[in-house]
Amino acid sequence: MTEPARTVAGEETDTRFGGRTAIVTGASEGIGFAVAEGLALGGANVVLVARRDDVLAEAAEKLGSNASYVSGDVADEATAERAVAHAVDTYGGLDLLVCNAGTLIPGGVSEQPMEQVDQTIAVNLRGAVAFMRHAAPAMGRQERAAAVFVSSATGRQPMAGMGAYGATKAALNYLVPTWATELAPSGIRVNAVSPGGTYTPALRAATAAVPELEQATIATNLIKRIATPEEVAGPVLTLLDENVSGYVTGAIWDIDGGYQRDRGGA
Repeated sequence: MTEPARTVAGEETDTRFGGRTAIVTGASEGIGFAVAEGLALGGANVVLVARRDDVLAEAAEKLGSNASYVSGDVADEATAERAVAHAVDTYGGLDLLVCNAGTLIPGGVSEQPMEQVDQTIAVNLRGAVAFMRHAAPAMGRQERAAAVFVSSATGRQPMAGMGAYGATKAALNYLVPTWATELAPSGIRVNAVSPGGTYTPALRAATAAVPELEQATIATNLIKRIATPEEVAGPVLTLLDENVSGYVTGAIWDIDGGYQRDRGGA
C-alpha cells in the first residue's frame, strides 16, 4: 500500500521512506538535522539523538509529528540502548541508522591534551560502535535495513593538526566494510559518506580556534569552497534509499569537493 504524503513545515513530502523508522545521531543541527529533515520529508519516523534537550525539542518540533528525540551523550553506551528501545517501543521497529555525531578538536601531537584525544575517540569511534552494536539486532528484524556513518576526508588523507580526529575516522572507515560483511546475512547494508569541510557548528568552532583552518580547507579541494550540510545529507539519503542504493554496501562515498584528488590545490 502506498503511504500517504506527509508534510514537514508545511511542505508536501515524497514517500520513499514512508512507514520506516530511523535514528539519527548529532541530529539537532548541521548535517544531522539536514538528514533528519530529509527522512521526515520522505515519510519516515525519525528519532533525533543529541546532548542538548532544549535544542533537540526545538528540532523535533520543526520536523512535525513523525519526529521524537532521545537526549544523551553518544559516548555513553546507555544512550544508544535508550534510543533503540525508544524507536522500537514508539514506532514498532528500527530500519535506518545514521551515525553523524562527532567532535572536532584540532591540535598537533605535541600540543593536544590527552583529555581531548580521549574525548575524540569516545564520541567519534566508541559512540559509532555502541549505536551499531545496539541497533543491529533490531534492524535485522526488518526488511531492507541500512546504516550510514558520517566519516571524514581526513580519515583517508592526512591533514596537519587533525591527527586524533582523522585517526577516529580512519578507524571508522575500516569498521564500515567490516560491519557490512558481518551484517549482510541479516539484510543490513552498511555504508559511509566521507565529507570534506562542511559548514557545521563543529567546523565553525574549530575555525574560530584555528582561523587559518577555513582557508586551508578551501584550498585543498577542487571546487574551492566549503559544503553546506544539505550537500552532505543528499548522498546520505541516497545510500539509505533501497530503491536507489539497494546493491550498495561496504562503500565509502567521498563528498569532499575533490579533496582526495588535490593534494594542496592551486
